[in-house]
Amino acid sequence: ELTDIKKEYEQAKAALDQSESIIKSFFDSAPMMMGIVEIKGNDILHISGNAAAAKFLGLTPERMKNRFVSNMGISPHLISQWIDFYHQTQNTQSSITFEYPYDTTDGSKWLKAKVSTIANCSEHQRFAYLVDDITQRKEAEEKLRWKETLLRSMTSVSPLAFYVVETRTKNILYANQGFYEIWGIEHLKERVESGELKHKDIVEECRKLTSEIPAFVRYCQPDSIEKCICEDEILLPDGRTIRRFSRPIQNQENQDFARLYMFENITSRKHTEHQIREQAALLDIATDAIIMRDLSHKILLWNKSAETIYGWTESEAINQNAHELLKPEVLGSHQDIYSKVLQHGSWQGELKKVSKSGKEIILESRWTLVKDEHHRPKSILTVDTDITQKKELEKQFLRAQRMESIGTLASGIAHDLNNVLSPILMSVQLLRNKSRSENEISMLGILENNAKRGANLVKQVLSFARGIEGDRTVIQVKELVWEMQQIVEQTFPKSIVFNGLTEQGLWQIWGDNTQLHQVLLNLCLNARDAMPDGGKLTISTENIVIDENYSGMHLDAKVGSYVVISVTDTGIGVSPELLDRIFEPFFTTKEFGKGTGLGLSTVIGIIKGHNGFINVSSAVGKGTKFEVYLPAAKANAIPPIEYLQTPVGNGELILVVDDEPSIRDITSTSLEQYNYQAMTANDGIEAIALYAQHKNQIRAAIIDIMMPNMDGATTINTLHKMNPSLRMIAVSGLATSEQIPFEQDSKNTAFLPKPYTARELLTALHLVLK
Repeated sequence: ELTDIKKEYEQAKAALDQSESIIKSFFDSAPMMMGIVEIKGNDILHISGNAAAAKFLGLTPERMKNRFVSNMGISPHLISQWIDFYHQTQNTQSSITFEYPYDTTDGSKWLKAKVSTIANCSEHQRFAYLVDDITQRKEAEEKLRWKETLLRSMTSVSPLAFYVVETRTKNILYANQGFYEIWGIEHLKERVESGELKHKDIVEECRKLTSEIPAFVRYCQPDSIEKCICEDEILLPDGRTIRRFSRPIQNQENQDFARLYMFENITSRKHTEHQIREQAALLDIATDAIIMRDLSHKILLWNKSAETIYGWTESEAINQNAHELLKPEVLGSHQDIYSKVLQHGSWQGELKKVSKSGKEIILESRWTLVKDEHHRPKSILTVDTDITQKKELEKQFLRAQRMESIGTLASGIAHDLNNVLSPILMSVQLLRNKSRSENEISMLGILENNAKRGANLVKQVLSFARGIEGDRTVIQVKELVWEMQQIVEQTFPKSIVFNGLTEQGLWQIWGDNTQLHQVLLNLCLNARDAMPDGGKLTISTENIVIDENYSGMHLDAKVGSYVVISVTDTGIGVSPELLDRIFEPFFTTKEFGKGTGLGLSTVIGIIKGHNGFINVSSAVGKGTKFEVYLPAAKANAIPPIEYLQTPVGNGELILVVDDEPSIRDITSTSLEQYNYQAMTANDGIEAIALYAQHKNQIRAAIIDIMMPNMDGATTINTLHKMNPSLRMIAVSGLATSEQIPFEQDSKNTAFLPKPYTARELLTALHLVLK
């Protein structure tokens, strides 16, 4: 029997231990603050507390045990309040809940506490507390009160009349003052607000005030409320026109719990629209386009002649934005006109716009500001006369006169030049019949080719005078380079060394051979003049596929296949402040009498005419490089996917340092598309800070040389000191590889000139990471 009692005792003790373990686990892991306290005079002794309470006070549960609350940073005023609540729960023998603010280092918090007595725990009365952080709830309640106050303020001054009906009970939840006024039922306001009248009662009252009873009943009847948006207009017996609108209101569960009924008095607007239509009927007989727009450029009036001139019907044009519909040539100029009309009341001049069919129209336009009865700007009336045909005739007449003069001059020049060139060509033929050395035969070939080219130039002048472009054919670029090599080697000073580099499998281009020959000759002559003491002239060619990365960094570049012809010299170079002006007409860096300033402006004109573009880089004392990009002929171009094998990364983290946001974004995007990770910095200071934080993850850095605050050279030197084995790629649109502060033959570093394609960047990165 004693054994059974002992067994039962052990089982009870085990159950008690398990129960205590469960309670302790709940106590320790509970998200709310919990604890046990005793009152000691004017202070509170904290017996124990859970982890949540300790965390809130910035302590540990062990440090809170048997510690006075006054030593935990709690204010005496708050302690006194707590003691009062503990006494209340002791007197009433029931739990008490209260809320109070509490200041912390993170700001003021709102706490909700529940306290109760612990029966028969010891000779001293102990209390249990449960505290929850209700700051978010308090803030939400405050926001809700603020929104309700704001909503009531807005609805009280709203020009629209409306009321809201609960879907289930048909009770009127809210009605603003405008609703009672528009229907003249102010005497029902108190009965509505008290809940005496429901939606059907309001419908009956409003039914008495409209002549369209069936329509209004169908619109407002509770039984016919649909889950749709309804809108129409009604005419009241007193002459007013009311726009009415109804739509369901949904709760957070997307369930319809109420319906909004809204009313607007649009009598004045309808009257104005009626007047405008009457005036439009009178204006339709005019031959000019007459258009009325409001101050936000929304079209209000569009007469028949406007339909004829612009192509859009009245229904297509009304309420459209005039700028978006008519597509003015320069939007900025229209903003200036708009400002002048507002300031002076009118404007008159010529404009170019686009019709519906896409045809460009030249107009004699007259703008007049229309004001309302209070002399405030209301709208703008424009009267447009189509003078496209008149301007075209004037243009043709002036062109004919100019071409006639140029043609007469060109014909005379052509006659004299042909007289000069004819004996040269004939003499070449005679000299070629005699036995000559290979050098002499080569020189005769050059002489003949250039004489023929001179004749072609004369022919080209005549063609331009007659308004005809030069002949476009498929051109082998290597032949152009070979011709220039012959000219340079035979006519340039011997102190200038020529080097021609032609890529194998070079694509063909589509263009005018004479014009492109003129481009290369001009660039070579400039290179010669830049090397008065001799130097090295290099013409190189390569195929390149421009991608979105490259085009994003170069304004004139478009995605596609190009052949690049580079003309590089080792001459005196051009200073940065002059580099941006070298393509301006009549601007020259040469001495007076040695240059007209038309050479490079002619070059860029020809290249743009071939849908190409030019890049130029130069350094004073180092030389200049012109890169001519010409689109490859479509029949010969090779698709980028088939031609290029772009290296792919293995998730390496790359630091991109550049002060141009567009270049950082494009470079980062390109890296991420090819399985790299990217981290960006806008200058050297930020780059060093980022590397210090992530030096164990960053595998390589791509650094721009020209940056504010800390330039690329300083950044590279600093990063190299932090990690000599860090892979780095220096990029620059101005600097050359000689200016980069690292060893040129190092496998851990590389130089990449801007602008670069994604393939060039990824290839360079792949090489330094190997």
